Amino acid sequence: MKSVWEVLLTKADRAVRVAQQKLADAQQKKNLAVERSEKLDNMLTEYSNQLREVQVRSHHTGEVGNYQQFIFQLQAMKVRSNQEINVLDEVCMKARKIMMTREHERLKIELLAQREREKCEIDALAFENREIESRALQQFNLKVRS
Repeated sequence: MKSVWEVLLTKADRAVRVAQQKLADAQQKKNLAVERSEKLDNMLTEYSNQLREVQVRSHHTGEVGNYQQFIFQLQAMKVRSNQEINVLDEVCMKARKIMMTREHERLKIELLAQREREKCEIDALAFENREIESRALQQFNLKVRS
């Protein structure tokens, strides 16, 4: 029969795995957001360079305006991307804190389960020793009577 501590340890292990998975998911979302942000940076650099080229070779205001408007939209997306990264960073920190708390709880329960196992072993040895002593005393008493 499983002890209470063993059942709690199993439950704590499961809670740690769930917390680890949530942290991994949050980290993956953050990594994807960072990748998108880097792509936006590259696009901003690329289109800024193209805008400079257009301004140097041609003074067609419609084309320049289109580039400027697109760059403005990219900058707005970059701001939202940075906000998303900040939110996801907080989510990751909270998930990491929860995972560490669950792991700490699991370690405490594991220690208590180990203590209980050791106590049971000590109790079993003490019982066995008492039984051996009792039998030895009975044999001694039988020999003395005979």
